[in-house]
Amino acid sequence: MKRFALIGKDVGHSFSPAIHTYCYRRLSVNANYGIIDISSKSKILDVIKLLKEGRLDGINITTPYKYDFIKHVDQLNPRVESIGAINCIHNNSGKLIGNNTDWFGFAKSIKNFKDYQSVAILGTGGTVPAMIYYFESRSSCPIHIIGRNQARLEGFKKTNISSHNIDDLNLDLKKCLIINAIPSYVKINWTNLISKLTSTPLYAMDLNYHLKVTEFLNSFDSDVKIKNGLDMLIYQALMSLDIWYEKDLSNSINIQDLKKYIEDK
Repeated sequence: MKRFALIGKDVGHSFSPAIHTYCYRRLSVNANYGIIDISSKSKILDVIKLLKEGRLDGINITTPYKYDFIKHVDQLNPRVESIGAINCIHNNSGKLIGNNTDWFGFAKSIKNFKDYQSVAILGTGGTVPAMIYYFESRSSCPIHIIGRNQARLEGFKKTNISSHNIDDLNLDLKKCLIINAIPSYVKINWTNLISKLTSTPLYAMDLNYHLKVTEFLNSFDSDVKIKNGLDMLIYQALMSLDIWYEKDLSNSINIQDLKKYIEDK
């Protein structure tokens, strides 16, 4: 049996085990997917040891450790070097290979969002670099990163990317796609914040996925197309599956059946 796990902090509520377990059953794959909740970066080496010893065959990484595992792998996929964050590792004949599947999950989840002229990303966490990678490779529209972590905000600045402190906003972005990457437990006056971003939102996406319509998404008028983060979670998981098994397994999964299974749990 192959063993995989999600690594993060306070991740007992994650849908990832259900997604992977569903896929293993559908594919008749002998595998198990668990959760390893680690309280600090000091525990990362314990996870690396499990991978090196073959007690884990692969892992996904979530908040807040997507930046921290990079220095512990033996080889990075070139895409990770561009993105600067990692959410997938597998053991390939004793060598730990780091990858990023967030960009793919994000790309698949917004494929029907068209004609936006600006992008606002709320938050500075480990998923943000993958979204930036996607937009930089496929779009020339301006990108605005909004958050409180000043060091992270400065790190995102480059051509076509602006950063803004969330407490000092005064923008009017045109035909805007707004993406919330701030955890759902953070209390924010969304109506007030959105009014300082744009008067013409076209699309809104919340990476939080436990509710179909989150408090953030509920702040928009009915003419704004909204979406939560479930599709992104599913598609990044499927790409991880293909990476771990080094074959295209995910095409055999019916996405709508999988979503219904998750939403019914």
